Amino acid sequence: MTSVLRWLSLGILLAGCAPAVAQPRYGLSPDAYAVFSKWMTLNCIGDEEAKWREALRRHAAELAPAFRRALADGPATEDLATLRVASDVRYRSLAAFPASQYRVEGANAQALARSSRQTFVDDQVQRYVTGYKSNAVAALGIIGQPQDRATLRRLAARPGDPLAVAATEATK
Repeated sequence: MTSVLRWLSLGILLAGCAPAVAQPRYGLSPDAYAVFSKWMTLNCIGDEEAKWREALRRHAAELAPAFRRALADGPATEDLATLRVASDVRYRSLAAFPASQYRVEGANAQALARSSRQTFVDDQVQRYVTGYKSNAVAALGIIGQPQDRATLRRLAARPGDPLAVAATEATK
């Protein structure tokens, strides 16, 4: 009987913890999180600009603080770990390609020289982080408050900062 109560107690405890585990990043509602997570992985909105602006504005009160935190925090640690693994796999695939057996127009041998695995992986991670934060910058340019506009202006004024171009565009 004691083991049944122990298992029942454990089951109740786990059931109570499940909502905390399933909580979207930054505590967003499911609808707002769907917009947030998709926006943060977009490369280009193209002819869907009006649709995306509307989606951001619909959830602006919830999303603006989340985009501020995304700009400050960057991608989730788990996402970066997954990216590192995928980049390592990609590096190994590229390293196995016999580049010397092919003629590549417009690139000399030095340009085709392979970087180290770590350099390649680090570069891919940095590109992803920059893109992620650039998307947060763009969103704040659409739905941000005056303090966000001030942050964007400061970012735009930093020569050499990879977010400067995105911040400049977001303040237009």
